[in-house]
Amino acid sequence: MKNIKLVRIDFRLIHGQVVTKWKNIISAQKIIIVDDKLSKDEFLSDIYVMAAPPDVSVEVLAEETFINNVASGQYDDGKTNILLLFKSISTLRRVIDNGVPFSEVQIGGLGGGVNRKSVTNGISIDNQDFDDLRAIQAKNVSVYFQVTPEEVKLTLDKVLAKVGSLS
Repeated sequence: MKNIKLVRIDFRLIHGQVVTKWKNIISAQKIIIVDDKLSKDEFLSDIYVMAAPPDVSVEVLAEETFINNVASGQYDDGKTNILLLFKSISTLRRVIDNGVPFSEVQIGGLGGGVNRKSVTNGISIDNQDFDDLRAIQAKNVSVYFQVTPEEVKLTLDKVLAKVGSLS
């Protein structure tokens, strides 16, 4: 998977920070969104495709399709820099649990809501997110929080020490 230069969880998916900052940091030529629901919604998928800059291609894939693509070596040719986006931590965990290895994962944006606690600017998690992140980290994946490139990376352990209990 040497083509995948950044794995990011961001509920907004393709938006200003992604296309003006992260895309440039990794020189992304392709954005892949992994989301079962979105992959079945042609209208919304087209909106995300149109939101990307003209020099960046976009694919919206179901989890199983992405997992199969990884297994077949589709992202290993070293020719295209890929920004991989997930809308939720639970989706990422399922992909990892199905054998897709990542060395690190960036948490970049998760909205607030009932039973969610703000852990840093623009990122809120609930107990299920916490459990999923711990499970991901237990598979030797470095988990860090960083909304923009200008911010310092915060590790999962540092964030949890900062916010205390999620309950």
